[in-house]
Amino acid sequence: MNYGDYKQKSLIHNSCFMIHVGIVLAVFFAVVPFLYAATEEELRSRMDERTKEIERLEAEIAAYRQTLAAASNQSKTLQGEVSRIETQIKKLSADIRLTENRIGAAELHIEELDKEIAASERKISSQRAALAQALQTLYQDDGSAMIEILLQNGRISDFFGHLDGIESLEKSIHDDLGSLRDLKTALVDERASRETHKDELARLQRELADRRGIEESAKGEKSALLAATKNEEARYKELLAERAAKREEMLYEIQQIEDDLRALINPSDLPSARTGVLAWPLKGNVMLTQSFGTTPDSKILYNGKPHNGIDLRADIGTPLYAAENGVIKEIGDTDAFPGCLSYGKWILIEHANNLATLSAHLSRSTVVKGQAVTRGDLIGYTGATGYATGPHLHFTVYDASTVQFRKSKIPGSNCQFLPYGGYLNPLAYL
Repeated sequence: MNYGDYKQKSLIHNSCFMIHVGIVLAVFFAVVPFLYAATEEELRSRMDERTKEIERLEAEIAAYRQTLAAASNQSKTLQGEVSRIETQIKKLSADIRLTENRIGAAELHIEELDKEIAASERKISSQRAALAQALQTLYQDDGSAMIEILLQNGRISDFFGHLDGIESLEKSIHDDLGSLRDLKTALVDERASRETHKDELARLQRELADRRGIEESAKGEKSALLAATKNEEARYKELLAERAAKREEMLYEIQQIEDDLRALINPSDLPSARTGVLAWPLKGNVMLTQSFGTTPDSKILYNGKPHNGIDLRADIGTPLYAAENGVIKEIGDTDAFPGCLSYGKWILIEHANNLATLSAHLSRSTVVKGQAVTRGDLIGYTGATGYATGPHLHFTVYDASTVQFRKSKIPGSNCQFLPYGGYLNPLAYL
């Protein structure tokens, strides 16, 4: 075979190979997206439906929230209280359906990413195969074959003309390698996004279980109220008066004990007062409904005594977060002791900076005693347990060295386990 024939055959072979590779890749990248697009379109439609349902439920929950806010400002009657609880149950049911739809949306996102990952893996596999064939062709034209061609050439320009074809092939391989690297980078990003969505799905599934438990507690509250009052307005008024009297006794005892414990506070062991020492225990727009210390509200609600913490507005079921790294020192539920009208469900965290934080009137706790928590970890949900004038979070900061747990000494009291401490102004650290 003379060089001209070899050159022509080689160029035809290379051209045919590149055309073949181009056709294979073109067909693959044209057909696969087409097949994938139909599924993607279906997924997108389902995701849009979820989004619309989520928006509808958010509007429904906002309406319930307004109704509940109006109910809290009305005079207390048995029928009014039953109506409030029923509205609360409806809101909690909507919260559950909202979480279920968010779970569905997360599952659809994961399904979409699974398909994108599979498509990327197919593209990478196909492009690797094409590159392997191209490299094999280049290798066959290299080495001794090049020397043979050079010896057979009548002119050097003919030899370099053949090299131009090789260089073109090399450039194509280089470009395909770049494309392959881009595909692999995209695949890594898709897998990372999938893991993020899986973590969110797991969090939502835990939240769903928590919200179902909160709803059951609300239903139990309605049943307990009707049983205690026998559905009679007069009995309800008597119950309110009795609860108010017991609460006054409890507040007085807490104040006396904590006044003594405040004398044990050692300021030198505490962090300097500054913003950010503690994180706000609620996320989003935080609204203060009662401040710390002696306030107009405390003069009414606490017989003129200082308020030992702050109150934050929060619907029943609002997620509660750890204000700082620490260990769950104790958890409790004063409602477990009939007639113990105090903090309801509460959590006390001891922090490494010698502060301790108390969160009270919760609907649910998601932590256990001795558990280590990190700033921002979910620890429970707000509520209206204990003696609360309405749903809110009571948040107190103590000098951790002064914290104690005692039973009440009020005659006839059933309170067996209550937290006390030398309290500090939470706003000095938030």
